[in-house]
Amino acid sequence: MAHTRSSFDALDTSEPFDVCIIGSGPTGTIIGKTLVENGLRTVILEAGSSMFNWLTDSRIKQYADFESTGNADYPEKHTKASLLGGTANFWTGRCERFHPADLEPHPYTPPENPWPITYDDLDPYYEQAERIMRVRGSSQRSSYSPPRKTPLPLPQTKDISFLTSLLADAGVEVDDSPTAIPRKSIRFFKVQKEILPEFADSPNLVLLTGAIVRRLLSNADKMITGAEVQSFGGEKKIVRARVYVLASGGIGAPRLLLLSRSEHHPNGIGNAYDRVGRGFNEHPAVNFYAQIPHQWKTIYPLSKIARTHQFYNTYRSEGLGSIMPVFRQSWILPHHNMPLKISRIPHNALAIAQRLLHATFYIGVVIEMKISDDNRVTLSEKKVDPFGDPLARVHLDYAEEDLALLERSRELVRDLYARVGASNIQEAQITFSRHLQGTCRMGTNPRTSVVDPDLRVHESPNLYLSGSEVFVTGGAMQPTLTIAAFAFRLGEHLVKRFKEGSIPALAEG
Repeated sequence: MAHTRSSFDALDTSEPFDVCIIGSGPTGTIIGKTLVENGLRTVILEAGSSMFNWLTDSRIKQYADFESTGNADYPEKHTKASLLGGTANFWTGRCERFHPADLEPHPYTPPENPWPITYDDLDPYYEQAERIMRVRGSSQRSSYSPPRKTPLPLPQTKDISFLTSLLADAGVEVDDSPTAIPRKSIRFFKVQKEILPEFADSPNLVLLTGAIVRRLLSNADKMITGAEVQSFGGEKKIVRARVYVLASGGIGAPRLLLLSRSEHHPNGIGNAYDRVGRGFNEHPAVNFYAQIPHQWKTIYPLSKIARTHQFYNTYRSEGLGSIMPVFRQSWILPHHNMPLKISRIPHNALAIAQRLLHATFYIGVVIEMKISDDNRVTLSEKKVDPFGDPLARVHLDYAEEDLALLERSRELVRDLYARVGASNIQEAQITFSRHLQGTCRMGTNPRTSVVDPDLRVHESPNLYLSGSEVFVTGGAMQPTLTIAAFAFRLGEHLVKRFKEGSIPALAEG
């Protein structure tokens, strides 16, 4: 575990930091590593601390809460967390790249705000992200999967031959799921265990937990002059740095920008054109279970998971979004995004018993959501954090296109089940993926985006954002690998600017 500090005395320094990073998830950790190893004095501020505190301290749970509205019935529980390593503590490690078409104009691309970068721009940073996360997967990818120039860092070890054969007979090509492989954890990759220790003892780093940034301070030149930090114990400090990086997620980042209203930013920082918080999108998924006859490989007790990219762009020709079907066969099929209901325990126990007679075959389809300015993060008028500051309000409605794509996905699943001869098909509830995207989009026009192609807030010379909040569209992929790629890209950019002397002088205010 990385060495952390909880005393605000660590902030008592006569010299300002070069960079202040707010958030310790994959974004903050990777950027911090890049900066520290290049000699830049860096402070990482994390509101939470340990997993134990997250599970037992009601104050940090209240701080991470938000209000949800809209017809999507977006879940407030188990969506975001505040602890060292961020919400990625609950990440299953899947590391898919975006498709090149995701970053090109398609039916869900806002015409006034296209992606300002291409897949080729991200490719070298994808490779860095895959290396640091020790991504495992087959070197033989299907022709439908995103292109790559090098094999994945670690070879595939999971046997998906049963699913490959079953679905090949149905005319479907599948791939294994590229997955981050931990060295210091039993199962899941956690950045605070795998990456933070590599630079935690550097004299260039201060890593402070229990440090809640209540607002950013600015001056008449729109420069950020400080981060106002407070602990639950009442300690207060102003953290000063030449550059600030906001790495607190698709809900936390816009909330902090909106909380930072002042005479210089009356609508919140970065919000001169009312863009902060707009365009929130997620990854809803349909979920199905069916029965297939047992074969030798279905008796094997461990889970087998595969995905297909074959249908990723299929429905874009109809003006809809991308999709990602997922296949799973196992004796026990927990769904980490589906809430456990006590009333379902007898049914689930019976289903497991019935697997003695028939194998259970799960198919889920994750969909891309249409971008809408009405889906947005604002400040709640009903909920506050432990300091009395408004929590976020997340409004999410399904567009007609979203409902149509969910229905097309259901049709696809039923067709695939028919092709493999499945029976007793049952649909479960729609789930969301905890992918908080699009609320501070990147672009070249300040009137339609929040950050520029280098992820700098248009109106603030020394403030950057990085994470899935800068995505223009969401695709149907898990965002973590792309988040990590953006973090490497921003870290490299900041190091370059410091070395060439183009970072603004310390802001006074």
